[in-house]
Amino acid sequence: MKRIIYPFLSAILIFTLACTNKNKPAKSETNQPIMIPNVFPEKGLTDAHTIIDNGRLYAFCGHDKTWDTENAWIMDRWEIWSTDNLVDWKKENEIHPKDTYIGDIPNCFAGDIISRNGKYYWYFSNRNISTGVMVSDSPTGPFKDALGKPLLPEGIVPVHAYDPEIFEENGTYTIIFGAGHYHAATLSEDMISLADEPKPILVLDKEGKDMWTADKSCIFKRDGKYYLIWEEKYAISDHLRGPYTYMGESLKGGHCNVFEWEGQHYALLENKDISLFYRGVSLKPLHFNKDGSIIIPEDDAGFPANGRAWNFEHSEMGWRAISGTDVNWDQSGKIYGKLSGNAVIESSVWLLTNLKEHQTLVIRMKNESSATQAKISIASTELKGAFWKNPEINWDDQDHILVDVKANSAEIQEFEIDLSTLPKLKSILKRLRIEPAVGASEGSWEIESIQVN
Repeated sequence: MKRIIYPFLSAILIFTLACTNKNKPAKSETNQPIMIPNVFPEKGLTDAHTIIDNGRLYAFCGHDKTWDTENAWIMDRWEIWSTDNLVDWKKENEIHPKDTYIGDIPNCFAGDIISRNGKYYWYFSNRNISTGVMVSDSPTGPFKDALGKPLLPEGIVPVHAYDPEIFEENGTYTIIFGAGHYHAATLSEDMISLADEPKPILVLDKEGKDMWTADKSCIFKRDGKYYLIWEEKYAISDHLRGPYTYMGESLKGGHCNVFEWEGQHYALLENKDISLFYRGVSLKPLHFNKDGSIIIPEDDAGFPANGRAWNFEHSEMGWRAISGTDVNWDQSGKIYGKLSGNAVIESSVWLLTNLKEHQTLVIRMKNESSATQAKISIASTELKGAFWKNPEINWDDQDHILVDVKANSAEIQEFEIDLSTLPKLKSILKRLRIEPAVGASEGSWEIESIQVN
């Protein structure tokens, strides 16, 4: 069985690397399962797939180019990170689309990594269009495009041919891919061609009917059973190529990868670190009931859990100036700006916080200007269809709160706002906008923290 690389979907924590070879890592010092809500804070890494090689876990992640994105996933490269303890990580290398048939286009959707006969094969997505393959003599690269064209071209199956998952068992290497209905094909011994035609993998609901899935397939084997995970759901089969029977919910998070480390299964899961378009990775231990079903802890949640908080520990990321000021970061943990007009700053779009569950907004800020009021605007929405294609906001039609601030003060003031009282509030937080010194054009402002609880 492949020491595996799997994609797990949505959530919060990150574990690194599926096993692709038979090298077994050393035991950790504690023997306790590790959980990390956000493995790579503010680095824009996501869609982690892993391989274990000579006692190290290597995670191959896609990179979101910028947090300041409105309506699309712009992924400009892949990055390789490694660890020998799942806690301390080292950046090893980058893989760029210009070194593949993709060209210099930010289409670096998810891929998977596996080894065979001393070579390492990186199967990568060209957005949701096609899948290619690169090869290297080392898990850290450099990787070279093995074909100069797709291994899985557009149109090879009725669905989009991307998000590859590679599974090895008894010397047979299988590539699983697609969206909506997954497909599988056997890789030839050269690992850069197919030995047979792709065939669909059947997933059945609890009534035995064909079930529509998604992309992001993640497959691993445990105790003779094959597990297929996608978008916080999972199914089980007695056979790699199915049919699979839907079991229910899996761990919270996005794109998922499952691997085994020191006898413990882990999942690396996509999270929404900064927003929908600037993501991160969560690491979670995976536990099972006696019947093989996945245990979902009562407190399982995607990251960020329990609302959303900006404590500005690492940077000002996620906030920008719109007018009348700039936005700067202080390493003590705050953002600040100098006034040149009526200051307006705003967060990234698609914060996706559930405002039915988290209804308190707390802001700690300082006003060193003549202003006596600050204004907070909350843009909220309902999620319908391809909601991310509509980032536009009519701010006149959103909720606004005015709070009294002390003029020319060196004091940090804390403001707590009950969002449940707002007349236009919808279910999901889309964006925040703050005018920290209404009407003032000279002076400065500071914000220590912003929290939606």
